[in-house]
Amino acid sequence: MRFLHRFLILPLAGMSVSLVPLPLSASPVAVDPALPAYQAQPATPPKGAGYVLPDGSIRIAGTEVMTTLIESINTRFAQTHPGTKFVLNLKGTSTAIPALTHGVTAFGPMGREVTWVENVPYSKIVGAPPLEIRVAHGSIDDRKKANVLALFVNKSNPIDRLTTEQAARIFGAGHPKGDLTQWNQLDVKGELGKQPIHAYGARDDGGFGLYMLNYQLKGMRFRRGYERMAESAEIVKRVAEDIAGIGYAAISFATPEVKVIAVADQEGGDYSRGTAEEVSAGRYPYNRYVYFYVRRVPGQPVDPFVKEYLRLVLSKDGQQIVAAEANGYVPLNAREAAAELAKLD
Repeated sequence: MRFLHRFLILPLAGMSVSLVPLPLSASPVAVDPALPAYQAQPATPPKGAGYVLPDGSIRIAGTEVMTTLIESINTRFAQTHPGTKFVLNLKGTSTAIPALTHGVTAFGPMGREVTWVENVPYSKIVGAPPLEIRVAHGSIDDRKKANVLALFVNKSNPIDRLTTEQAARIFGAGHPKGDLTQWNQLDVKGELGKQPIHAYGARDDGGFGLYMLNYQLKGMRFRRGYERMAESAEIVKRVAEDIAGIGYAAISFATPEVKVIAVADQEGGDYSRGTAEEVSAGRYPYNRYVYFYVRRVPGQPVDPFVKEYLRLVLSKDGQQIVAAEANGYVPLNAREAAAELAKLD
C-alpha cells in the first residue's frame, strides 16, 4: 500500500482555508478542470421533512459501498453549512428505495440502478419514479465497491479486443447479424477455433445482469448455454479454468489467469480496457455509475436541502472528494456533471 498523500483545500467557517490530507489512490485520475467550483448557498430542510431526526440530524439510508465517500462529503457540507449533522443508516442498496418511498432518508445512495420491482411500489406511493442522479463512475480497484465491468477471457486465448456488438452477439440470442457461438467465427485458429464459446456472467435479476440486458444486449435475452453465477470471483475463476470461456464481471476481480479484453463501440474505434482516465472521460463502453436517488413529488421542486447537497457533490469540490478516496470511485467529467445538475431544476 502506498502512503503518499495530497491535500484538498477546504474553507472552514471563520477561517480562510484548511488543508485536509487525503490518501492518494493507487491509480489517481485528474478531476476535470471544467467542473464548476462549489459556491455554497443557504439550505434548510422543509418543515416536517421525515429525514430530519428529533435532534435535527439528517438521516441518509442506502448502500454501504459508499460509506467513506458520503462521510467525506458530509464533512465538507457541514464545513460550509455549520451546525448540519448527519446520521448514516447504510445497510445496503436494497434499503434505499423503501426509505426514500416514505421520505425517511434525504436521498437514496445506490450502487446500481433502481429496478422495476423497486420502482412499482415507489411510483404508486409517490406518483412518479425517483429522480436518478449519477454521482460517480464505478470503482476499478476495490472489490468491495460497485465496479465498472470488464470482459474476461482465459490468458491463453489469443483474442485481445472485441466490439460491443461482437460481445452482444456472444452473450445474447437472436442478434440481427447472427449469434457468435464458435471461436472460429472470431478468426481464432487452431484447436480453440474448433471449440464452442462458453459464456459466463451474472444472474438476470442482479445489477450486472440487468446492466447487460438493458444496455449491452438491448432487449435480447441471454443465449442458450449461458451460465449464470452469483459472484464476480466465481465468474473469473471459471474463465481462468476454461480456455474456451468468456465472461463479464467486476473489473477489480482480474487475476493473472485471465485477460481483460479491450472493448470499443465499433470496429476501428477507440478500444479501452477501463483505466480510470478512460472511464472518467466516458470512453469505456462497460462503464457503470453509482447513484443518489431523490424523492421528487410530481409538480413540486426538488427539496432545497437535497438540491444544495447535490450541488456540492456535482461540483469540482465534490468530485475532488470522489477522486481523493484511495481505490475509490472514478469522478464524473464536466459534461456528465452538468447533465445531472440540469435534472435538479
